[in-house]
Amino acid sequence: MWLAGFVMGVPALGLAAVIVALRGRSWVPFSVLYLLLFVLAYLAGLILLALLRFRPDWLRALVAAVGVYAIVSVTPLVGSMMRYPYHVVRCGGLPVVATGFAAAMSYSVPGDEDYFVTPFDDTFFCTEKEAQALDFSHGD
Repeated sequence: MWLAGFVMGVPALGLAAVIVALRGRSWVPFSVLYLLLFVLAYLAGLILLALLRFRPDWLRALVAAVGVYAIVSVTPLVGSMMRYPYHVVRCGGLPVVATGFAAAMSYSVPGDEDYFVTPFDDTFFCTEKEAQALDFSHGD
């Protein structure tokens, strides 16, 4: 029970921030990938929880959750999905989503038809000017 609360509690707040920032636009595509991340993180947390042998249970679950978040934050193809809600909060709305995948160096802004976060989107900016300053181009 504690593990579920720790592993899913913080990302649930991030998902709520994303839904609010989308302001009526479809949040389902992002949520499906994000909820998959929830499940994978919880399963990884169960493995880590089984390896830890100390009491109290809430502290053991907290250590497992922190370990899972530390691992997920640096895992390729997953870390960007985990960091996206942080950037929504940091920017006060939906961030500019950029990718350097396959040397594309392109970005999309909220409102673009192709604005979507994928595991290949590894960089987030609050403004287009920030993206352009680092030689990213608008991916029309």
